Amino acid sequence: MPIVSAIQSASTLALQEAIAQFGEIGLQVAVIHRGALVVDAVAGIADLITGRPVDHDTLFLVFSNSKGVTATVVHRLVERGEMAYDAPLARYWPEFAKHGKGNVTVRHALSHRAGLPEFRNVPVADYPSLFRTGRHLEDATPDWAPGASMAYHSMTFGTLLGRAVEGATGMPFGDVMRAEVAHPLGLQDIWFGVPADDSVTRRIATLEAAHDPDPSTGLGPMTHAEHADRAQSALDFNTTEAHTGCMPAAGLITNARTLVRHYGAMREGGLDGVQLLNPSTIAQATVPYSGADGAHVAWTTRMGLGYALGAATHPFCGFPTVAPWPDAFGHTGLGGSISTYCPSHDLAVVMTKNALAPSRFSFRAWDHVLRAIAGALGLDYDG
Repeated sequence: MPIVSAIQSASTLALQEAIAQFGEIGLQVAVIHRGALVVDAVAGIADLITGRPVDHDTLFLVFSNSKGVTATVVHRLVERGEMAYDAPLARYWPEFAKHGKGNVTVRHALSHRAGLPEFRNVPVADYPSLFRTGRHLEDATPDWAPGASMAYHSMTFGTLLGRAVEGATGMPFGDVMRAEVAHPLGLQDIWFGVPADDSVTRRIATLEAAHDPDPSTGLGPMTHAEHADRAQSALDFNTTEAHTGCMPAAGLITNARTLVRHYGAMREGGLDGVQLLNPSTIAQATVPYSGADGAHVAWTTRMGLGYALGAATHPFCGFPTVAPWPDAFGHTGLGGSISTYCPSHDLAVVMTKNALAPSRFSFRAWDHVLRAIAGALGLDYDG
């Protein structure tokens, strides 16, 4: 059996097993190895009501996987001198400087050290509008001085950087992402704000709370609180407003074979002649940060400039956050969708999904699938 067929088969089987064992509903996984697409596998159901199956063109809202793409946009602008890591956000967004925020830099925002980890009293209906969430942050007072501590800026990350990018470029953030990522790579199916086009919107998978894991896993069924939390997230993001609005922290809509090209183009020499970031930029972006007080993001001890880094264990489930390899980088998304690129293995992997699992087992499917891919490629997984 040719190796590509072996990897494809192993990946498809792993997706099917994830559905049977870990409460998954619909999944895609795509793999680029040494510059070649070697896996484009799908399994399961995109919409439980209609029974529509997942196919290669199904689109998924990937939650915080969005942050990796947003970070890439910022890094590309820094490479060209349109932004600077240590420039205040207020250089590009003057209104942000109010209430002691004038010294918050692009670097602080990228590394989750800006002191604005949460929106306060902001309705979910405002999330898809960068203008409205930006107004909230203009009026906000930081929880700590820039760099003094560190905590996950789950939604504010996107507004901080999105508004700064808009100020630096004079363009809507979604258009900047298309210009910086989609157009160079010839990508069609990637949006911050999908167009009002039925050929696109009808392909979006419906988010659901995950099903209970199989009893043989020993994980136990979801609690009422876990199910209610994930069901509410699905309800909040299964809306036209969430799909068409711009949420650079959590609103990217794409599919695995599209998003994997974003990470595949991080390889030295590029992908099909396109290299998204210089090696020196990647080296800077993958240095782990912490707050001056030693604090880290709650779910990883290794966070760089916008990318989660490999060789960190998720404290709630005990599995690697993005990959077991130290030089890997990418991001995770609510419920368990994950993206990664590992330079030492020249390996890009993206898994998209519509089942929102609780943290205690949201990485099970990823670990199972990535382990199968590594095994098929003959890569050491456990070190």
